[in-house]
Amino acid sequence: MKADFLKKRATAAEAFTRFDGPPLSLVSDAAGGLFLFYGDPALFALSPVLAGWRLSLGEPVFFLDGNHCFDPYPLVNLAKTIGQNPKTFLDSLFVSRAFTCHQMGSLVLNQLREAMGSHHPRLVILASPLETFYDESVPLIEARNLLHHLTAALGRLAPGHIFVVLSPFPKKSAGRRAFFLSYLKEKANRIFRVNRKENASSLSITEEKPAEQQWIFPLETG
Repeated sequence: MKADFLKKRATAAEAFTRFDGPPLSLVSDAAGGLFLFYGDPALFALSPVLAGWRLSLGEPVFFLDGNHCFDPYPLVNLAKTIGQNPKTFLDSLFVSRAFTCHQMGSLVLNQLREAMGSHHPRLVILASPLETFYDESVPLIEARNLLHHLTAALGRLAPGHIFVVLSPFPKKSAGRRAFFLSYLKEKANRIFRVNRKENASSLSITEEKPAEQQWIFPLETG
């Protein structure tokens, strides 16, 4: 039984050899922290790679979805590639969706800490958490204050864990709320700007904090 388990881990590791570089190498710091990837909406292609990396090791992963970003099919395909049962593979993935900024705030401020104590995830992904804060039906000062508390909570929770925030550029409709991205930047340990290359077959990832470097991430085609 133990030999089979080790074999599965080795197979999973082989499946990720092409990802020795970014994004995995960018967030694998043993100390953990808050890692912000922002820019082109294509940056959501990073989430299956990140989630699959930890799921393949038998670890739980939390995915907080602020804009219907979660797509299970890349992870199903990954599970098949590494010889794991897709259902068993996804059983360790915990997805929570927020449709308002108050729901997103509650997820982070109230539920996340308790859930982390129960499941001990190494990786937490927050996909487009700002989207709910652009809603103009919520007064600007109310949304701003809630986001301030949310980002402060992320800063407290992140050490020792890998918190990855995927945040596309604010839409024009965000108006004055476009500056909300700066709240995330203030708390992030490392910041990466993501752009789609002209040929659309890859993403460029440029580190802005703490030092400027650049990498290329190939997108799946077909």
